Order: sequence, then C-alpha cells, then structure tokens
Amino acid sequence: MESRASTTLMSTESRDYVCPQCGETSTVTTSPYLHTFRYGSGESAVDLTVELPLRRCGACEFEFLDDEAERLEHEAICRHLGVLSPTEIEKIRKSHGMSRATFAQVTGLGEATLNRWANGVKIQTLANDRYLRLLALPLNMQRLKRFGSSAQTSSSSVNHNGGKFQALNESDIVRHQQGQRSFSLRKAA
Repeated sequence: MESRASTTLMSTESRDYVCPQCGETSTVTTSPYLHTFRYGSGESAVDLTVELPLRRCGACEFEFLDDEAERLEHEAICRHLGVLSPTEIEKIRKSHGMSRATFAQVTGLGEATLNRWANGVKIQTLANDRYLRLLALPLNMQRLKRFGSSAQTSSSSVNHNGGKFQALNESDIVRHQQGQRSFSLRKAA
C-alpha cells in the first residue's frame, strides 16, 4: 500500500469552460486540486497523487473535473509504470512528420493500436514502449524506412500475381522441364 506523488503541470491554455450543470461559460474558474487515487489491485496496488484542475462555476457553485483531469491521471499512471505517455507517443510520431497511418505502415504497429495509445484508451506493453523509445531516435527511423522499402522491393520481385501465390523462380522451372519433379498433381476423385 505504497503512495506516490505525481507532479504533472496542468495545461495553461486559455479556453472557455462550460459548466455541465447550468451551461454558463463566463463564470467558470480553475483551481488546483490534489487528488489521490488507487491504481492496481491486491498487494501491488499503489496510491498515486496528482494535481488536477478543479473547475468551479461561479453561477451555480458546481465543481467538476474534465478531460484534462483524465489526461493527467493517465499520465501519472504511465509515469508510475515507467512507460511513455500518450503525449510523448504522439510527439515521437510528429517528430518524424508522419501521419498515424504512415507511422503504422513504417513501424509495423497497427494504426488502431497507435490510436488507442495516443488517446489514452490503452497503455502499451513494456516491449512496445521500448520499441517506441528506439523509434524516437532519427537514425533508427531512417533504418526502419530503408528496411521497409527494401522488403517491398524484394517481395514485389517474387510475387508476380498479386501476392496470392509465390511465383516459381527460374531454377524451379528448369528442374520441372528436365523431369526432376519434387511433386506431382493428381486429379481428385
């Protein structure tokens, strides 16, 4: 039953907040709220503490947390686990100037998986986290791009018929013409 503090800075972007209770926008204020929540189960459960933006409507005095609070809680969990946060994952992709679809194609990661990680729906495994950290290094991404383009070139030279079946190379054809068959086809009854 360990407790860990998290010090994530809240976003300072200026935007109008709408009170979910009364719909007012001009009277919503924000103040820091130190929130402790339990993460995990059993003996491995820990209490994580994070500073969240507490919104308060001056018109109806309703207090609420929003999507920024969810993001900050998720980032606290990622820090506790020692993995990249959704913001950091997106930063890696954007640093290479790639769309999510292109990043998925080059890395071999699924586009839907990348979307779940970037939106905080799922947290990546330690293995995938290490792979993402390697992808942050420009030289690794350059190598991966080269590997992908050479793999496409070699596979396109083998599959001449849309990739459904592997084409025979010249030595297979010559062996077949010389009567050195390794198999024969029979008509099914």
